[in-house]
Amino acid sequence: MTSRARLGVLGAALGLALMGISAVCIQAQAQDVNAVITQRQDAMKAQGKSLTAIRNFVEDKGDLATAQAAGAQLVQSLQGVPNLFPQKTSLAEFPGKTRAKPDIWAQWDKFVAADQTAAAQAQALSAALQGGDKAAITAALGNLARDVPGNTPTPGGCGACHAVFRGPQT
Repeated sequence: MTSRARLGVLGAALGLALMGISAVCIQAQAQDVNAVITQRQDAMKAQGKSLTAIRNFVEDKGDLATAQAAGAQLVQSLQGVPNLFPQKTSLAEFPGKTRAKPDIWAQWDKFVAADQTAAAQAQALSAALQGGDKAAITAALGNLARDVPGNTPTPGGCGACHAVFRGPQT
């Protein structure tokens, strides 16, 4: 085999190897993105469970200690929400898998501000829970969990984000 032929075969082999590595990297990246979306959804479900535990206390269906633990969990969870939204993880890239609108990244400062507001409301709720005053807890819960976009004139921490940055349920 001539030197040129050997170089051609070597070049073709190298090209195929690089294509294989690229395919593996793309597949790994897709798996990472799916894991991020799942992690984000799990975090939101956990927040919903925490709100339910607090609401149960307010409605005399649960105990204060459980509600206090749920309030502390909300404080921790809401502080990290922006980290759960890396770019290219919206419903535009993953229709049917996520409800995150691309507006999140187009309006990142507004998204982070909404999260900071919700985090502050969660801290107020947690403080009210520590105090044990049911009226204060009810008011603080109302501020955070007012999340009926379109039906609530000024949605609370959850709703302020969902109204703008969350797509419709499919």
